[in-house]
Amino acid sequence: MSVIGIDEILLRVKTEKLIENLSNRELKNPEGIGIDLRLGAVYKITAGGAFIEAGLGKRKGVTTELVAQFKKKGRQKKITIKPGDYYLVSTLETINTPKDLMPVIFPRTSLFRAGLFLLNSKTDPGYKGSLTMGLKNLSEFEVKLQLGARICNVVFFKIDGKTNPYRGQHQGGRISPENVEQQV
Repeated sequence: MSVIGIDEILLRVKTEKLIENLSNRELKNPEGIGIDLRLGAVYKITAGGAFIEAGLGKRKGVTTELVAQFKKKGRQKKITIKPGDYYLVSTLETINTPKDLMPVIFPRTSLFRAGLFLLNSKTDPGYKGSLTMGLKNLSEFEVKLQLGARICNVVFFKIDGKTNPYRGQHQGGRISPENVEQQV
């Protein structure tokens, strides 16, 4: 596997809609080898009860409530993340992962320098939608985070060989399965 360069990413943004809703900064003047993604929505977990059975058993997620969402116009809301707070956050951008790429998310250093820990993962080929991650304040201080702020960087790895497309239940950016369901 190798990492694709920014030139190929931007070409695939234009020709394949690899990433939709990118900021002008990322379209015209990105830096490094990845693309910065912005905070699009914040969700609070309001009830637990999550479980995941072995194999292709049943599962249930947590209950969530939308706390804040990016607005297309006007001043963006800021959220205050208190020490110990944990949220689920999703990106403003959506990705359309082709079968030959695997996106991997890295937190921006400005987050951990402020005491925020971004829990993230790789994304499988075939996934389409916004990306959801966990966000936890590990510091002793409140942190203000504005909707639309750059929170992570996505790097695309080129896959050599066969892949199977993502067929999971989070396709399309679903936050959490609130009802009991069968894993696919």
